[in-house]
Amino acid sequence: MADNERTWTIDGKEYKDSQLSLDLRNTLVARQEILQSKIRHEIEIEKINVLEGYYNDKIKKEVESINGSDSKSND
Repeated sequence: MADNERTWTIDGKEYKDSQLSLDLRNTLVARQEILQSKIRHEIEIEKINVLEGYYNDKIKKEVESINGSDSKSND
């Protein structure tokens, strides 16, 4: 069963779970979770940027439509 033991690569060197303290293993897992969360947040920010661009374009078109109507009315 030791062959299935999880290994960690730290500074280019591999370590088995059994070689690491519980505190270090917990720290490594916490770091992994934080990095995964960071990636999820970066993806969400990309989605927000796309939607922001979409809404900005929509607002711009609506404002242009209003301004275009005003200038035609004044002629």
